[in-house]
Amino acid sequence: MTERSPEMPSLSLRQERKSRRDLIVKHAAASFYERGFDRTTVRDIADRVGITSGSIFYHFESKEELLAWVIREGLKLGHETAERALLGQNTAIGQYQALIRGHLEALHRHGYAHKVSVREWDRLTDAARRELKQINNRYRERWLLILGALRDEGILRSDPETTRRMLIASLNWTLHYRDVDLTDLGDLALMIGASGLNMSVPQLSVSLKSTGRR
Repeated sequence: MTERSPEMPSLSLRQERKSRRDLIVKHAAASFYERGFDRTTVRDIADRVGITSGSIFYHFESKEELLAWVIREGLKLGHETAERALLGQNTAIGQYQALIRGHLEALHRHGYAHKVSVREWDRLTDAARRELKQINNRYRERWLLILGALRDEGILRSDPETTRRMLIASLNWTLHYRDVDLTDLGDLALMIGASGLNMSVPQLSVSLKSTGRR
């Protein structure tokens, strides 16, 4: 029987470390969102997790590295939510509306990581931004592919990249909305989607009927 190298942690130990790291990232995301990156201390996060401050540095070299992990999770969440939203959508306009709804879902229904990725991107180090841009660019390319298809169909009459920037800015600005404005994300997605195509909400709703989704 081959003995495991003493330097290689056991599977259970690796799982325990990942679980602890994921818990720290989750609570760090909430703290960064609620208090801001600059006002949040490592002790704040440690107290929230129920560990010592030193324990955090066992998993992360600095608060800046922890922020990069939070934003990485936020970007991955946004991309994965978009993937799920697009399932079953076979038309460009259906995919367009699914992306809008998925972005809102990631921001307002799935914790704080995606919110932090929007708010604190500029606080990343240059090295972290370069690393994370690959994930961010995949999301951008998905938007451009769908908006380009809408332009080819004559539904979108403006430049896809300009439209993408306008829509992403509008979607991210919903972080400043009141809770009462976020109770029905489907209706909000329709209003933003219609505005992006210079349509009325009823016109967009009619165009989406063939997809069976909003």
